[in-house]
Amino acid sequence: MNNVHELIGRLARVEDEELAGRASAAGARTLLASIVIEESREATVARLRPFTARRLVVGMTAAAVLAAAVVAGPSILGERLGSATSYANAAVAIQREGDHYVARIKDPFADHQEYTEAFHAVGLKVDLRLVPVSPGAVGKAVEYGVGLGEETRTEDARAGDTSHGDVVSAGTEPEGCEVGQPGCSMVLKIPERFAGNAWVKLGRQALPQETYQNHGSATDSGEILAGVRVDGRAVGEVLAELRARKAAAEFSLVRIHADNPDVRNLDDREDPDGAPMTTLTFDPVPGDKVGAGWTVWEAEPVKEGVVRLLVTPEHLDHNPLD
Repeated sequence: MNNVHELIGRLARVEDEELAGRASAAGARTLLASIVIEESREATVARLRPFTARRLVVGMTAAAVLAAAVVAGPSILGERLGSATSYANAAVAIQREGDHYVARIKDPFADHQEYTEAFHAVGLKVDLRLVPVSPGAVGKAVEYGVGLGEETRTEDARAGDTSHGDVVSAGTEPEGCEVGQPGCSMVLKIPERFAGNAWVKLGRQALPQETYQNHGSATDSGEILAGVRVDGRAVGEVLAELRARKAAAEFSLVRIHADNPDVRNLDDREDPDGAPMTTLTFDPVPGDKVGAGWTVWEAEPVKEGVVRLLVTPEHLDHNPLD
């Protein structure tokens, strides 16, 4: 009972005029930060490769629900957690603009709970995490999942569209700017009417020696080998390109298994004409075991100054990764 009296006492010091229309006021933020959320819902995942699944975790303790109801009223007890149209803390600023909420990242290294706090304040169940990525993926949603609530409208997520690209939209503002430069922000947009839940991994600049958490090619725009063609070239040639850029290489051996039911890995596919299924596996191999005449089929960014080369000992008549 003493804890309850203390809680009510603290609520009594949050003035109505302090909360009205100001989700980021000190009193309101203190209250919102005290709400611990814990509820489970399945999320459908979209990522480049491979496909995986995970759950969102959300909920409330009884005391937190009571406290929220006293200050925020019934809206926080329903499907949506808050009714503010804007919210800001040290990590992110969220503003309703037209039919979307626009989140502008202020601190890409903040604890993810600060982002969650902000989305909950405007009524969105979004778990946002900033993860280290290669330079070309900064500001992009490198992985995300969406669980659709009953109130989600078809314009928010088209039936049968597993990408949910119209639910999660990420980029930079102004478009195409270089993150880290003055006036350039990472931006995430969520439809105002979105009533489901979502989790998003948004790419941020990596610290030295952080391993990238995105999948992509080191030859893409903005990457260390941008514009360089590597597929089908000899290992020695690609290593020369890397040395010119003061970068090192790791190696992954591509193994091709035709019609082998015992192999389970990343890339299963079947020819439309019914040809045997081909499965690929990727095994790390020491650099001193890789010959200069081996063939490179792809280059993937690993961390700052390090690229992984996907290779085969022989030269094939086609790229096995295509």
